[in-house]
Amino acid sequence: MYEIDRSLLSRIDALELSDRNKRWRAAMKAAPWRVYVDRERLAIESWKETEGEDLEIRTARMLKKVMDNVPIRIHEFDEIVGRPTPGVIGCQTAINTCGDYIHDIWNDDGVIGVTLDASAILNREELEVLREAVRIFEPNCMPRRTYEAWRELVGDWAEQAEAAKLKDPGLQNGITGQSTSTLDWPNILPAGLKAYIRRCQEHIDAYIAEGGTDVNKVYFWRASMIVLQAVIDHSHRYAALAREMADQTEDGAEKARLLRIAETCDHVPENPPRTFHEALQFMEMCSLGKMFENPMQNNSHWGRADQYLYGYFKNDLANGVPLEEIASDLADMIGRWGTQTFVSDDMNKETHQINFGINNVMVGGLGQDHTDMSNELSYLFLHVVGLLKLSSPTVGLRWNSQTPDYMMEKAIRTNLATRGGIPLFQNDEIMIARYVESGIPYEEACEWRGLGCVYPCLPNRAEHYGAEGVAAYNLAGVLHMTLHNGLDINGKQTGPRTGDPRSFATFDELYEAFFAQHKALVYRGLWLGAVARDIAHEFIRTPLLSILGIEASMDLGQDLTKAHPDYSMFGVSDRAIIDVADSFVAVKNLVYDQKVLTMDELMEALDGNFAGERGAEIRRLCLRQPKYGNDIPEADEMVKRVSDRSAEIIYAYDNAPFRNMIISREGLAWHYFGGLGAGALPNGRPALEPLNDGSLSPMRGADKNGPTAVLRSAMASGYSRVCCAAVLNQKFNSSLLASDESIAKLAAYTRAYMSAGGSHIQYNILDTEQLKDAKANPENYQDLIVRIGGFSAYFVQLSKGIQDDVIYRSEFEI
Repeated sequence: MYEIDRSLLSRIDALELSDRNKRWRAAMKAAPWRVYVDRERLAIESWKETEGEDLEIRTARMLKKVMDNVPIRIHEFDEIVGRPTPGVIGCQTAINTCGDYIHDIWNDDGVIGVTLDASAILNREELEVLREAVRIFEPNCMPRRTYEAWRELVGDWAEQAEAAKLKDPGLQNGITGQSTSTLDWPNILPAGLKAYIRRCQEHIDAYIAEGGTDVNKVYFWRASMIVLQAVIDHSHRYAALAREMADQTEDGAEKARLLRIAETCDHVPENPPRTFHEALQFMEMCSLGKMFENPMQNNSHWGRADQYLYGYFKNDLANGVPLEEIASDLADMIGRWGTQTFVSDDMNKETHQINFGINNVMVGGLGQDHTDMSNELSYLFLHVVGLLKLSSPTVGLRWNSQTPDYMMEKAIRTNLATRGGIPLFQNDEIMIARYVESGIPYEEACEWRGLGCVYPCLPNRAEHYGAEGVAAYNLAGVLHMTLHNGLDINGKQTGPRTGDPRSFATFDELYEAFFAQHKALVYRGLWLGAVARDIAHEFIRTPLLSILGIEASMDLGQDLTKAHPDYSMFGVSDRAIIDVADSFVAVKNLVYDQKVLTMDELMEALDGNFAGERGAEIRRLCLRQPKYGNDIPEADEMVKRVSDRSAEIIYAYDNAPFRNMIISREGLAWHYFGGLGAGALPNGRPALEPLNDGSLSPMRGADKNGPTAVLRSAMASGYSRVCCAAVLNQKFNSSLLASDESIAKLAAYTRAYMSAGGSHIQYNILDTEQLKDAKANPENYQDLIVRIGGFSAYFVQLSKGIQDDVIYRSEFEI
């Protein structure tokens, strides 16, 4: 526990964005969507130059080629430098990793879709660069070769399941173990990259001296030295550019700015940072290297930055560095990684809606001595995020029973400033308890940090969530298959034949058929993930991510693309439980208990998407059945029943020789994607519409009994007992902006829910009428941020389906 300087908190409250932050923000808002092909062009050149060399070395030389030659720029508002493109906003591609994943490049109009609703235009020369990259890298890229292996085992089942939205992601998302997680900042920063290079050489010397026979270890250490030096040299390129620009200006202040940049970039990341400013610049360069190695590693997660940066922060203040300067640097860094983009695959566009990297920073939380570690830097993070009012990064407050009032109040005020679910609140005590129960020591468990939206990851454990094609399973799609004897939304026999539901005499027969489909889908998906895990490293390597990702890689001499039983973690998300449970309640009541409908009548209505007078009547019957989110035991108990059984199946899967799966029910915009995998459901939801948002939120508009009823339903669900995280969204109207009293009420409301065992909650502070106007007049709402599932986005950049989903969620008052 830190001794907090309350006067410093007051000074932080008075801070505004600096002039240079405002200039950056204006430039960012004015920047068009643009795709840059420089990285891909340099990757092609390097691949041709290194043909025949070891894959690890080739990958390292490719990164060096890119970082030594990619165009760089220092903008007039930069104090911290380094971006993946010369533009304030710019997209990179990852064809060497993902293969032929950008289908638009084969169209001669040059229009490249970067999100579901936004595009950029490439000229003929740029298109040809990307096409050549496909011709060179596609034959031996990881996705293609893994899909070939899967076809050898199960035919086209995997592609069939993905096309039916039953599982995600696909392999073309380019995710590998640890690639969306944080780097090992607490160890990297105090050492500097030069020390890591020295350690690699020492490992090589010792291994050769002892007569080691696995030359792949030596290749790994040599590749690591190449990529570490590439990051150092990239920083030196900025130093040289800054000096060149300084020589060309007569403006004294501008010259001083540029010379400071030069001095900083000559020192870090080669050496340990001496100041808060240098620590941020150090992190920027390492994150850039991670992204250049694989643009699908765009996520620049900071982890517990308020802990490992705290010493630099306090020392700078003690040495007279103005608080305003520190805050301006922090805003520069947060804004930079909240607006970096990439070109993702088609499935990712549906599950995420946006193409900003979902970067994550945590504040507060328990420490090694079991006390809360919130501090003034935690508070500054929240304040700066509130000033920037950006949709990213994701900010999470690690709530525990010791979380101080000043942090809770600041978190709520930040939420009111952003109005779009920033920060989210996660229950630190529950998260740590779930890890400890699975055999992780407390000392490690308490250092958990967020990955992407809310998914937890641990330091020094390579997280594979999203890698190998394993992340979420669509239980609404499973219910659709159950109702159609194993046929998916596309009419393919993706599931086993578990019987025509018209022939089921009892509800239990339907229930058991559902879980037979569930187990068949999940177990086959996890098996294929294990197959992918075994062969991925033959086609892709990530030496920089590996050497800076987890400490164990250095001693093992092993790339993270080759999973290790002692250091790899695996997780899965079983989604749409609420939709399934509400549907089960409806079927049980209407067909089996009350016998209002026959199963044949219900199936006819579902297959006709509730069309016609009779279909509409049946839909009204379905909608009137008890729904989760209203504190109705019948509905809540069904949610718990489905949740527990799903978790039981997943935890029973034998993942040997690795640790068993963990379950985290996160958010994203997955409910849009998942909805495309299910026809009309017995809960009254029409075909293909989005499912319930988050994972613990009621179906939009179904929660009629107020916000506290939702919380009671959430606690009755038992999610906190079986999974690490479960996303609950709530929407409150803007009356919460009215007074300090309303802020105190929302803080108390949050604390009460968490104290009672809630694992996660986040708030949209929005008026429904305002959202409707934003949909009709997007030009007037370019900065309007909303919480979708587990992350936030600009409302006007979302698909119409998700816009409507947010609009028609229940709006509450406190």
